[in-house]
Amino acid sequence: MKNIQNITAFIFIGAIIILTGISVLGVWNVFGGDVILKSTQTLGLLAIVSIIIIVAGKFLNHQQEGVIPVPQAPDPSFRSIRQIILTVLIISLSILAILGVLTIWDAFSDHSVLYKSLGSVAILAFSSFLIVLTCLDRENSPILHKKDVNSPGPLIVLLVLAGIYFFFSAFLF
Repeated sequence: MKNIQNITAFIFIGAIIILTGISVLGVWNVFGGDVILKSTQTLGLLAIVSIIIIVAGKFLNHQQEGVIPVPQAPDPSFRSIRQIILTVLIISLSILAILGVLTIWDAFSDHSVLYKSLGSVAILAFSSFLIVLTCLDRENSPILHKKDVNSPGPLIVLLVLAGIYFFFSAFLF
């Protein structure tokens, strides 16, 4: 079941990266508004489906009683993906912040650059958040997992954020 969860996580991360790129390019008017709406709705749907698959796999693993669990090492590629995503996030946010500051100080005559920068920051931050949470989950990070306590807190937070993202994507564009 762990392989299915890892494959699902890889597909989810890849879909987030592709849809984030489409959304950011749509904010900067490379694509039409319809593409942005459909990509954000697809991202929300994929987030919900992937979360359900990963959580269902965890419950399936917990239902097997009488079998001694064999600890498995987490896939090291999730740690690398997490580090790459956080590095790209920091660089992207720095560039977008510079664009926003230049717009505030009237270096650009069009103030829509500020709004496009803020929209891009929101898209990148949310997408990075989803990817980092997915990677931490697949790494069995103690940040998300408490020993001997099966807390649904991170799952609830992720579902709420995915719902908010999906709701706003339907009404903003």
